[in-house]
Amino acid sequence: MADGLLSNTWPRGSSEVAGLIRDYHWDECPLGPTGSWTPSLRTTVELMLAARAEIVLFCGPEFVALYNDAYAPTIGDKHPRALGRPARESWAELWTDLEPLLSGVLETGETFSAKDRPFYIERSGAVGETVYFDISYSPVRAQDGTVEAVLCIVSETTARVLAAARVRESEQRFRALVNASSDVIYRMSPDWQEMHELDGRGFLSTVEGPAIQWRDEYLFPEDRASIQAAIDRAIEERSAFELEHRVRRADGTAGWTLSRAIPILDEDGAIQQWFGMAADITARRASEQHIMVLMREVNHRVKNQYAVILSMIRETSKRATDPRAFEYRIRERIMALSRSHDLLVLNDWRGAGMSDLVREHLRPFGHEDRITLSGPEVTLRSNAVQNIGMALHELGTNATKYGALSGGAGTVEVTWRLTEGANGRSDFELTWEERWPQRAAPAGAEPGGGFGSVVLQRVVPTGLSGSASMERLPGLVRWTLSAPVATVIADSRDDEEVEELARA
Repeated sequence: MADGLLSNTWPRGSSEVAGLIRDYHWDECPLGPTGSWTPSLRTTVELMLAARAEIVLFCGPEFVALYNDAYAPTIGDKHPRALGRPARESWAELWTDLEPLLSGVLETGETFSAKDRPFYIERSGAVGETVYFDISYSPVRAQDGTVEAVLCIVSETTARVLAAARVRESEQRFRALVNASSDVIYRMSPDWQEMHELDGRGFLSTVEGPAIQWRDEYLFPEDRASIQAAIDRAIEERSAFELEHRVRRADGTAGWTLSRAIPILDEDGAIQQWFGMAADITARRASEQHIMVLMREVNHRVKNQYAVILSMIRETSKRATDPRAFEYRIRERIMALSRSHDLLVLNDWRGAGMSDLVREHLRPFGHEDRITLSGPEVTLRSNAVQNIGMALHELGTNATKYGALSGGAGTVEVTWRLTEGANGRSDFELTWEERWPQRAAPAGAEPGGGFGSVVLQRVVPTGLSGSASMERLPGLVRWTLSAPVATVIADSRDDEEVEELARA
C-alpha cells in the first residue's frame, strides 16, 4: 500500500514529464515500479526534472530512457513514446553510433564529453537529419558503487554549427574569388565596425586580421559621413551596399573604387557578416573628368568658331558685290575651318601635326606635284591649328586664282622652322613662298585690303602673339609668320629639347 501511494505522488512537480512518469505503468518496464528504484536513481531523476538544462538518463543494461521537459523538443516526435523504453527501440537509426558511447560509460565509469558531436536522427517522421550537440555523459552510481545509469547533459548546437559552416563556405568562396579576381575582396563585421579581412590586390593595403581603425586607413575625412550614411542604410534594410567613393590607395594617393557588399544572414535573418568586392575605377573616373574638361573646352571653342564665322561674314560682306560670290567665299572659308576642326577631333583636341595641317588645307587646290613642304615634325596647339589653317586657306585660294597655281608653271614652297631669337626666346617661323614666270601681278588680284589680307596680316599673327610680313613682287609672293614657340607648339618635349631643335 505504501509503494502504491508513493508511485502515485512521485515524482513531485507539475511539469509534463513528471506527470508522464507518475502515470506510467512501470511494472511493465525493465526498471520496475518507481518504489523499487534505488535512492540514488530517484534522487538523480528529481534533480533532472528540476533542471532547465537538456538532460536524458539512460538506466540499466537496456538503457531505459528518462528525460526532462527541456530535453523533449530535441527528440521531436519520439516524445513521449521514448519515455520508459529501451534506447535501442527509440533511437534505432543511430544506435550503432550511440550504443558504444553509453556502454563505454556504463562499463568504465568514466565521463565522456564532446563539442558539436554529430548524430543522425529521425525526429520528424521518417525524415532523417544530422544534428549537433555538446554532450557530457556521466555515470550514476548506486550505493554499492556500481554504475546503474548514464546521465547525459546535452545542448543542441545544430544552428550554430550550420551557421559556422556557412561562414566557412563563404570564406572558401572569398578565397576562391581572391585567387580568381583582380578586384579588392573584403569581409566586414555585421555593424561594419571591424574589418575582418581585406585583400588589396596592390590597389589598397592588405589587412590579414581584424582592423578597427579601417576608416582612418582607407577613407578621407571629408568623405566618411556620406560613406557611413550608405553603410547605415544597407544595415537597416539588410540590403546590398553599393557606392562609388574615394579611397586612399596603397601608395598613399587618392583613388576611386566601386564597392559592393552583400550581407550574409543566419536562419533568423540576422546579419552575420558582410562580404564585399571593390573595383578600381580610378582610370574611369579620370577619363570621365577628362571628358567633362573636353566638353567645356569644345563648348568654348565652338563659341570661338561662331565669333570667327560672324567675323568672316561681316568682313566678306563689306567687300562683296555679287551675292553668289559672297556665298561661295563664305562657304569655302567655313569648310576650311571645318578641316582644321576635323584634324583636332582626330587627335582628341591635343593638336595636329604641321605637315598634316598643310596637306589637309592645300589638298582641295590640287597641284600636289608643284607644292613642296619642309620643316621639323612638330605638333601645333589647337589655337595654332585653327589660325594657321585659316592662313593656309587664304594663301592657297589666292595662289589658285592669281598666283603660282593659276598657271601651269608656278611652284609653292611651304617651310617652317624653330629659331633662336636675340632675346633668348625660341620662335616658330612659317614661310609661304610662291613663284611663277610672270613679271606683273595679274589683273583682278585681291587688293591689299581684302579679307584674306586681314587674316594674314592681322588676325593670325595677333591670335598667336606674333607678327607677319607680306612681300608681293612680279612672279613672287612671300608671306612670313613669326610667333613664340609657347603659343604654337604643343610638343611634350621640355624647353631644353626645343632650344636644341631651334639651334639645329
